Amino acid sequence: MIEVKKDTPMALLYKESVEYLDVEQMQETHEEEMQILNEVDKLAIQYSMDKAKLPELEAKVKEYLAHVKVHFAKEERLMKKYDFPSYEMHKIAHDMFLMDIGITIKQWEKFGNIDKVINFIRKSPEWIVLHINTVDAPTSEYIAQKMKLEEEKN
Repeated sequence: MIEVKKDTPMALLYKESVEYLDVEQMQETHEEEMQILNEVDKLAIQYSMDKAKLPELEAKVKEYLAHVKVHFAKEERLMKKYDFPSYEMHKIAHDMFLMDIGITIKQWEKFGNIDKVINFIRKSPEWIVLHINTVDAPTSEYIAQKMKLEEEKN
């Protein structure tokens, strides 16, 4: 169980929920993304009480999507660079997540109902924790070992 200090604001996702990654770049990207996700949730709560928050919420959702796309692209470049053996499986997981969020956002843009996006965002921590702990952690360990070998050669 995660221990949350009394002065810690409630969040949708805490960095302590996931494995710490051996590749600092991957760790930092995940922490940034969790922060954006938590900001989306906070704005969604505010929006539920004040519809004037919609533009701010929409902008944060777009920021989250852009961050996810860059995040996945960076990871995929690292996996290719270091010849990660399970690259295809890992990429498919990324592609499926992007497809799911893409469909959700298209529905929002077509029908103007942000609630579907909020629902997706609030369900995504389960996928994120599972993905980081079971897919990204071993990927990061492999890449870190390859990076170390590369440094030793130079």
